[in-house]
Amino acid sequence: MKTTALTLITGSSKTKETLSNQLAQLLEDYITIKSIAIDDKAIDEIRDDIILFSSEQVKKETEKIAKVFGKHVLVGKRTLNHENVDKLLKINEGKNVLVVNDDFESTVELIQSLYQMGIDHLRFTPFKMEQLYYPDIEVAISPGETHLSPDYIKEVIDIGVRLFDIATILQIVEYCKLNRNIASLISEKYIRNIIELQREIFNAEQQARQVNKHIQNVVNAVDDGILAIDSYKRITVFNERLANLFKLHNENIVGRHFEELISQQNIKDFILNGNEESKFFSINNTDIVIYRTFIKEDERIVATFKSVNRAFEIEKTAQKEFRKQGFYARYDFSDIIGNHYAILECKRVATKLAKAEHPILIQGETGTGKELFAHAIHKQSTRKNGPFLAINCSAFTESLLESELFGYDDGTFTGAKKGGKKGLFEIADGGTIFLDEIGDISLNVQSHLLRVLQEQEIRRIGGRKIIPINVRIIAATNKDIYQKISEGFFRSDLYYRLNVLNLLIPPLRLRRTDIPLLVKSFISKREGISIEDEVLNKLEKLDWPGNVRELKGVIDYMLTVCEGDVISLKDFPQNSLLQDNIDQNKYIDEYPFNASASVLEIEESILILESIKDFNDLGKVASRDNISSASKQKGRFLSPQQIRLRLKSLETNGLITKGKGRAGTKITPKGIKYLNFLKSNLTY
Repeated sequence: MKTTALTLITGSSKTKETLSNQLAQLLEDYITIKSIAIDDKAIDEIRDDIILFSSEQVKKETEKIAKVFGKHVLVGKRTLNHENVDKLLKINEGKNVLVVNDDFESTVELIQSLYQMGIDHLRFTPFKMEQLYYPDIEVAISPGETHLSPDYIKEVIDIGVRLFDIATILQIVEYCKLNRNIASLISEKYIRNIIELQREIFNAEQQARQVNKHIQNVVNAVDDGILAIDSYKRITVFNERLANLFKLHNENIVGRHFEELISQQNIKDFILNGNEESKFFSINNTDIVIYRTFIKEDERIVATFKSVNRAFEIEKTAQKEFRKQGFYARYDFSDIIGNHYAILECKRVATKLAKAEHPILIQGETGTGKELFAHAIHKQSTRKNGPFLAINCSAFTESLLESELFGYDDGTFTGAKKGGKKGLFEIADGGTIFLDEIGDISLNVQSHLLRVLQEQEIRRIGGRKIIPINVRIIAATNKDIYQKISEGFFRSDLYYRLNVLNLLIPPLRLRRTDIPLLVKSFISKREGISIEDEVLNKLEKLDWPGNVRELKGVIDYMLTVCEGDVISLKDFPQNSLLQDNIDQNKYIDEYPFNASASVLEIEESILILESIKDFNDLGKVASRDNISSASKQKGRFLSPQQIRLRLKSLETNGLITKGKGRAGTKITPKGIKYLNFLKSNLTY
């Protein structure tokens, strides 16, 4: 039979509910328990055997508004609810934490309880009502009073209402004069909760030790020396590689003061206060580069000690990998053959351009060796140990070129590679990318390329992340860029960005004296082969619209068909304009393109005539728009305006007829004959 009654008085209803539940769990079998929250209702008088206040502050407030009568008046001592300990253990060690409660005395009492329980991995600051700002604090904890926390605190953790400690419970047991057996049962119930709290703390410490041991094993396996120090200059990470470097025993280093262990003042100054990202040092006759990083969130400094010799080995490995994947320059300036002043001057200028970091625009006719110069420039540049990638922009559709250059993220389109794909700009980071036929790229790709040049960053197709890159761009074209700018097909701002440094490669016809040297180089692949002087004389007199590439093709043909070990006139290609220009003059005279017409103009005419013939054969209308679409599919886009100008010339020379409406444009028999002639003789 219950003979003793207890009234619990708290400030808030939340505190009342938590504390009354605790008392009920431990004592309701032996005493009658009532509870009052002074925030809930007005109180005139309180009478009971035991009056238990939740805090000294609540006692003072109650005595102001009501008369209190009790045989025993008690202010309970409070401690952390063990069920919320895990919330505190998850906070990073050394963090500044604001402890928020409704009165200062209770706040200080809570901090003392936390330290007594062994929760000492944090730095606690008590909350004061009159203080508005707490510097360097981003986390607050509170026993149910989170609404009091300053608004600017990023993270506020509710650790629950504090419970009465064992001393308070035993006081109540003593006042109630319960027998020893009952007192023991109550103590056991309470202690069981405390044991559970200690077990949680112990398990957390064990897990922390295992994690620290795992981290230490990981950093010990790293070839680089790893050092981390906290805001108090205490060492938190120090691996075996670093211990060997400084000739120290690795035991008992963690936790010691940084300046006790490192004797070299220049190293200490750099690690603690350095403004540079990295710096060279010599430590015990070993050349080292130290990379310093300051982690603002934890106020920690992390330093990585890299061996210079090891860095060279890594660089060599990277170069081997680049070579394995084909991402390297294969030619040097010595591979560019010629003694003519024009080519020697070109090589001299290119050698100087190689030393700079600006973009280069290489211009020259088809077959002059623009890619060869790009390879050589990379090999002579400061980026020679980085990757070299070359891409022919005219060989891809717009969307495919974008994905090749910039890459794409996972799931961007159907059939996309799982996990996404790196673009060539990412792969070429630290090296050079060569963009051949730059004059053929679309305006959309031009705008993306302009961003690369301006910002040195890219974004993958379908991605949001901005990726910084460090790539030098060498571009090349055989197109008249000024004409394309005037026609609106090339951005002038991109041209000026690409054309910071310019290199113009001379055509073969302007350095004819180099032809014998080139021929000698081409035939040297076959031992014992010589060439008659008459053949060399004839080769020197030709204009070579296809330049060195065309010359090499002719030599390869003659090497294949010649009998014996001498190339003679009879080995000259029979189906080429190179023969005597008789057929060439026959047709060229009837056509607006004369011998000085560019190969590009002729190739565009071939494309237009071929498209018209295809449409005619299929019974479709050969309109300017349809021809333009066909040119895009064939990889050499021509606008309707460009096509209109070409059609006018073709019609004037009787190669096509233009009809109105569905009649469309028709190719004439003369046009078909001329198309076949061009395809046989003017494409290389």
